[in-house]
Amino acid sequence: MWTKITTSKWFYRLISLAFALLLFTYVNFNSLSFLNNSDNQYRQSVSATRKETIKVPLRLDADTDKYYITGYPEKVSVDLEGPSSLVTTTVNTQNFEVIASLRHLGLGKHTVTLKATGLNKELTYAISPKTITVDIQNRKTQKFPIQVTYNKNAIAEGYVTEQPKPSQDTVQVTGATDEIRKIARVVANVPLSRNTKATANQEVLLQALDSNGNIVNAVLDPQTIHVTLGIRLPSKTVPLSFTTEKGKDNLDYTVSSSVKTVKITATSDVLNKIKSLTVPVDVSNIATAGSFDQQISIPLKDNDLDAADPSSVKITVKASNTSSGASDSESAASAQRRSAVSSSSSSTSSSKSSSDSSSSSSND
Repeated sequence: MWTKITTSKWFYRLISLAFALLLFTYVNFNSLSFLNNSDNQYRQSVSATRKETIKVPLRLDADTDKYYITGYPEKVSVDLEGPSSLVTTTVNTQNFEVIASLRHLGLGKHTVTLKATGLNKELTYAISPKTITVDIQNRKTQKFPIQVTYNKNAIAEGYVTEQPKPSQDTVQVTGATDEIRKIARVVANVPLSRNTKATANQEVLLQALDSNGNIVNAVLDPQTIHVTLGIRLPSKTVPLSFTTEKGKDNLDYTVSSSVKTVKITATSDVLNKIKSLTVPVDVSNIATAGSFDQQISIPLKDNDLDAADPSSVKITVKASNTSSGASDSESAASAQRRSAVSSSSSSTSSSKSSSDSSSSSSND
């Protein structure tokens, strides 16, 4: 009987159905447990409280076109507390404001309590600082010329500076009327390192100063400008002359050029010593009389110069026989002539003496 049951198709069908029901029950039980856990975690996260501190900009509720207000911080701290999800959302979006209401106040100093708007009612908050002291004054805007300054002692010895070139000549300054009245000048101070030799190109911060050199509380537009301060070696123009060297004893040399002056660049102490510039010309390669063109460079190192303009010049060297050499030739020719005349006189005298002797012998 049992054997028939166990070998029956219906027996295996019932067993399969039982396993299927057990498997379905197990899977659904785990799913329900997971959903219950997730729901519990969500409820816990929603119901849990959280504290967070963030910094937010402070907004002034005032007529800032008419009044100039000082004494307030740009940002304030806000301590938030409430449901974790709301705190997280508020911190991420910062979709609320902290306001200082000043519209009902007149000129002068006032203490104002700060308030937050736009926060969810389920959140509590505390602002730090709770109150601020502001000074409300009539607003004034005025243009001022810009003065470029720099430390002259930072310039390398012997160098000179050119006229500073700012990107603009004036600046617009806005502030309380009393503060604007204090401004004596607006400066752009160019910072220089020690022993500066090169031109400075820098973005420079502008400062409004009173007569004592103290910074005045005002807003400058723009706050910075670009300044070019030329720093270079000085230069001057001097007469140019030439002298020859290594020439032949039997030749006279003269040097000429269409360039009569040269612009030389050097430190101030070197320039002060130079009144004119003489350039030596090597004529050792000229052995005969004639006219010769050359291109020669202005000697920089020998004269402690940094540069010369022009750096080289074209010259013409004329060589001619010396006057002493011509006199020697004439003297030699004269000596030869005197020698020839002397020889002729001696011959004539000898012939006459022989004739006289012959005549005497005949008479005897």
